[in-house]
Amino acid sequence: MDKSKRPFINYLRITEILYSVLILFSFSLLLISRTGEAHTIWEVVNPLFIPALFAATFLLVTIMFTSEKVAHKLTFVIIHSILIHSFFSIIFPAGDMSGQQMVLGRSRLVFDNAVVHGWAPWPAMSITSRVYEWFRGITFQAALSVVLARMLSIDLLWVHLSLIPVLWGAFVPIAAFLTTKALGGKEETAILSSLLVSAFPYATYFGAISVHNSLGFIFFFYSLYFMLRYLDSDDSKTNSLMVASCFFSFLSHSLTGIMSFSLLLLALAFKSHRREKSTRVTATVFLLISFVFSASILPLSFIYLGLFPIRTGRAVFTLDKLYTLPFEEIVGLFLLGELAYGFDLKTMLLIVVGPLIAILSMIYLLYKSKSSPSKKYRIHILFLSAAFLMILVDYRILKLFMEGLPLNEERLWVFQDFIAAPFVALAIYAIVSSLRTSLKALSLPNLSVSSLKVSSKGKILRVLGLLFTLNVLIPVTMAGWLIASLSVAYPQVAPLQTTWYELDAVRYIEANTHEKYVVIGDVWTIFAGEVIVGVNNPRAYYFLEYNKTGFDLFFNMSQEPSLQWMLRAMTLTDTKIAYFIITEPRLGTEDFNYIVSKALQNGLQIYGPPEGFGNGRLYIFYYEKEDNL
Repeated sequence: MDKSKRPFINYLRITEILYSVLILFSFSLLLISRTGEAHTIWEVVNPLFIPALFAATFLLVTIMFTSEKVAHKLTFVIIHSILIHSFFSIIFPAGDMSGQQMVLGRSRLVFDNAVVHGWAPWPAMSITSRVYEWFRGITFQAALSVVLARMLSIDLLWVHLSLIPVLWGAFVPIAAFLTTKALGGKEETAILSSLLVSAFPYATYFGAISVHNSLGFIFFFYSLYFMLRYLDSDDSKTNSLMVASCFFSFLSHSLTGIMSFSLLLLALAFKSHRREKSTRVTATVFLLISFVFSASILPLSFIYLGLFPIRTGRAVFTLDKLYTLPFEEIVGLFLLGELAYGFDLKTMLLIVVGPLIAILSMIYLLYKSKSSPSKKYRIHILFLSAAFLMILVDYRILKLFMEGLPLNEERLWVFQDFIAAPFVALAIYAIVSSLRTSLKALSLPNLSVSSLKVSSKGKILRVLGLLFTLNVLIPVTMAGWLIASLSVAYPQVAPLQTTWYELDAVRYIEANTHEKYVVIGDVWTIFAGEVIVGVNNPRAYYFLEYNKTGFDLFFNMSQEPSLQWMLRAMTLTDTKIAYFIITEPRLGTEDFNYIVSKALQNGLQIYGPPEGFGNGRLYIFYYEKEDNL
């Protein structure tokens, strides 16, 4: 080894050791922050966590710009990514409330053999209905979670909570790395891209929740990479992997599947255009028609294909927003989308800055590729630019010209972020390369203390300025960007998450009840029940989250807690025991005390500890049907 490189190697190893210590310290701080009752992670996260994570991120960015082996860099990035996507699963006892608990509730039924044919537990009304259930993402994720839980002999709760953070943390950085390489980026740029994909708040949020949509996003990213490979390759293996990744993206979630196949059609058009010899006008018209057709697939699918489980109404095209909204609001929606509605400047900036840099990078690279050695990658840049534009168009169609959609349009931002990350990395690396070239032009390696004395003051300042920018300013800025994006990715305001005493109450009922039973509770109680026993479990029955019958039963019990409604619940579910759960933080102290007092007056019995659960913040009332009733 060159003796001159030994000090650098030593400094690099010291930096890597410091990073490893800080990342382990950050993990331990998250574990210390674990709580059983909180609204957001920011209420309870240890005060030392953000400074420790910032320092670790700064060191990681510094390592990214060294000559360390790519495999080592990528390993550090994966560990870092898993950490920043694990906040919900580590801090909250049941993860983020709502979406991922709903998926867990369905997976729990399969894991406990409460249903043996997957979701849904009820009989299919037709063959098409059964096929639809087979190919729903929730069925695919339930199967994956159950298989892993049984293989590893770990409770389904922990497998489910960690499934997406680990898969996302491991595979999304690799996909970003591969995609950037396919665009002609160097390994240093590709590694930077694998880290920068965590700087996009909406993508970070979906990487932190275990829902099938997130699983679909992962497969979508790989389908995008294989499409780039397909554009300049006739390898049958590449074609098979491209189609397979699109299929699994669709199997995970219909939204990601439709986007994958839409871009697949666009890739086929680009490949056909590249092969065929035609006039420029003909080629432009052909690509334009292909673009319009691909962009129309997603909006039309909401209306005609019936791929989305719509709870109320049906998606329709409408011009109502153009007629009813003020002109300024229409312009705001067109330019910024949902960000036009009262978001603070920091949130808007952190969501917009990445895509904006990506657009500028695309324009620059397309202009540069006309007469540069990277011209062979021009078709890849054109394809991703067209895909990015297609997503922008689709988002604005859904936002301005459709209503009754079964999901929020902002999910399309994740597709946009995946495409933007490689271009942001290319832009940053171009700036770093330019600064390095300027530094080299100053003959810095030949400069010493004695030579600096005879150098001009301006030259010394330029050298020090470049060194400061490369070694301090850029790493600090990137680390600050990544940390600041977490404050947007993880909500600052949220309802009370599933609490430890709600989970304890559900576990207590399950452990001490040996007959079929039904639970009457609010939607928060249902989420807790989904975590432990599943939803619509015929033995331990919790109504679906948005089931009107379950809602009406809880409302009536809250107004007049009596045996009448508990008997009705048992009749509807063919059970022998009914439980009624209320919690003070959900209802408010006044309503909570009223219901407890009224229930006791009406002869309902308290189940479990007389003082209730959670120091009196939760009570269970029960009634067991007599055999002669």
